[in-house]
Amino acid sequence: MDRLTIILSALSVGIGFGLQSLVNNLVSGLIISVEKPVSVGDIVEIGGQSGTVKSIGFRSSIISTGAGADVVIPNGELLNQHLVNWTRESSSRSVDVPVGVAYGTNLEQAIKILEELPRRDERILLFPKPNVIVRQFNSSAIDMQLSFWVRNITDAAGVKSNILLAIDRAFKDNSIKIPLPQQELHISSLSKEKAFDKNDGEGQ
Repeated sequence: MDRLTIILSALSVGIGFGLQSLVNNLVSGLIISVEKPVSVGDIVEIGGQSGTVKSIGFRSSIISTGAGADVVIPNGELLNQHLVNWTRESSSRSVDVPVGVAYGTNLEQAIKILEELPRRDERILLFPKPNVIVRQFNSSAIDMQLSFWVRNITDAAGVKSNILLAIDRAFKDNSIKIPLPQQELHISSLSKEKAFDKNDGEGQ
């Protein structure tokens, strides 16, 4: 009876721990359904995984990634981990495009060109207004940044690609150069006499 009691106690502890995790996920699922921190169709980022919420169950939720995989995440982890919901209140998103121009460039002209390009794409919001700032004087370029908001987060990558192409065309048309990273290499050499004296000394 003592041995049976020990075995039953061990089983009870194991079942208790298992039910604890199950109950945690079930309660978390209930909280999600009531508070709605995420909804089906939201674009989220959690635990290094990003994608679209495909379904929300009582015990777990499924997130569809951009690569086509479905990631099953227990509801307990969904609430306990740092959750980023990109589309909870709005589907718009800020996009930053870093740009480097060569020294000697007319910065005011470059800024006007960068501010004009987002207005030609209907997927970019006019408010908040697109903004251009000069960030720093780098070793081989003057670093600038164009910032704007896209209407839909799903268009962010495509809009950024189109803006980069438009910047390249506009800069070429206005003779504005985007410099390549440069490094200076200093080579010191010995004169023939010093080299001869050094070799002669080594021979002795």
